[in-house]
Amino acid sequence: MLRLFIRAGLAAGLMTLVPHAASASCTAPSIAVPTPGGSLPRTSAKLRAGQALRILAIGSSTTAGVGSGGNGYAQRIGPLIKARAPQVPLEVIVSGVSGETASGAAGRLASEIASHRPDLVVWQLGTNDANFGVSADRLRATIQAGLGTIRAGGADAVLVDPQFSRWAQGGEATGTAARIIAEEGARSGVTVARRFAAMRSLAGSNRPLFDTLIAWDGLHLTATGHACMAEQVAGTIIRTALR
Repeated sequence: MLRLFIRAGLAAGLMTLVPHAASASCTAPSIAVPTPGGSLPRTSAKLRAGQALRILAIGSSTTAGVGSGGNGYAQRIGPLIKARAPQVPLEVIVSGVSGETASGAAGRLASEIASHRPDLVVWQLGTNDANFGVSADRLRATIQAGLGTIRAGGADAVLVDPQFSRWAQGGEATGTAARIIAEEGARSGVTVARRFAAMRSLAGSNRPLFDTLIAWDGLHLTATGHACMAEQVAGTIIRTALR
């Protein structure tokens, strides 16, 4: 398991919003579309008041930073949010376990939340569930239980659905996992960072660019993929919290 603690900035005060646009290499339709009804009330209040914000990023190998060269998506989201809200003291706790399914992360949520008291939990899930043949019903139940744990801990939640890959072992199951995550997000009023749809769109519109996001194994992200995912997730958080 990879666990990192990353702090960005120490200043306090009212937030100053700095404009930001996605880099050209990360542009894709609907790259940061919050699920309708999704909200981040605690995160929004902290950002608007310039108060310290603590984020727990939990998930599998993507969260652990596999393929990133030591600077994974979860390590990158803090500075990206900080760039939009420079007066907000910000800390990101990264807790990634390679090969872990959603149930594994859900089983760790209570202890991680109790230990770190995050304002926001970013939960990356679904890819390994598809690859390992986890049933749709079990994935739904796991998401519901995990979101219940997050709510009980007083934190906001963002769900990050699977990456799209033409070579993923889960095949159609990966798309099914993304659909289930979107449905559970909508049902619970939780924001979803929809990277599956964004990456699938990019694969159809710009295959050479898409290929720079996926590593040689056809599954994990490259350093460029991590950078683009970070832009998407950070953008989703900002758009939802400050709309």
